Amino acid sequence: QGDVVESGVFRGKSLLTSALILNSINENNTKKIWGYDTFSGFPKFSNLDKIGNFSKLYKQKKISKNHYDDILKLQKYHRAFKTNNITTKNISTSQNFDNTSYDLIVKKIKFFKLSKKINLIKGDFKLTMNIKKNLPKKISAGLIDCDLSDGYKSSLEYFWPRLSLNGKLFLDEYYSLKFPGPRFIVDQFIIENKDAKLIKEGISSNFERWSLQKINK
Repeated sequence: QGDVVESGVFRGKSLLTSALILNSINENNTKKIWGYDTFSGFPKFSNLDKIGNFSKLYKQKKISKNHYDDILKLQKYHRAFKTNNITTKNISTSQNFDNTSYDLIVKKIKFFKLSKKINLIKGDFKLTMNIKKNLPKKISAGLIDCDLSDGYKSSLEYFWPRLSLNGKLFLDEYYSLKFPGPRFIVDQFIIENKDAKLIKEGISSNFERWSLQKINK
């Protein structure tokens, strides 16, 4: 039971795809998709988001040697072809993720005739998710794809109490070569929430895919 949520919309690719899939299953399906984003790029960074924290994760045995080796390969590539000054702002091909806008996503939604299916919530998650009307009463599934630790922390804080039993939140950055912060947040969340089960969904495009499922304590 419940709607679908996505934190980290960027240019709307997965948001629109999810909405179209729901429509294809049943055009009269009452489930909605809630999309959260600043629509202007990263709001700010915390110390957990620093690229150097990957070495800390490796030393703490929270990521494998193969994972860490791939991280170092990516950094080597950046130093060779882009810049020596690797930061959270420039490590991604989308840079700061500011190459989008609220108006762009609205235009796409209208083009695909999905206005009744999607709710867009614009702003920093800490501010927008704190408002009751900006959240569904119940969540069946969700995607957390916001790259940064603060975004993951807010998403888990506000989505989890509304997530249906056996519902899942898919974690795009639990396995990442670019953003270390989310791993710290998710691991701590699992310790603090006994009804959260971490699941390895498989491997796609050489990346491990993970989710959190809500289970009976």
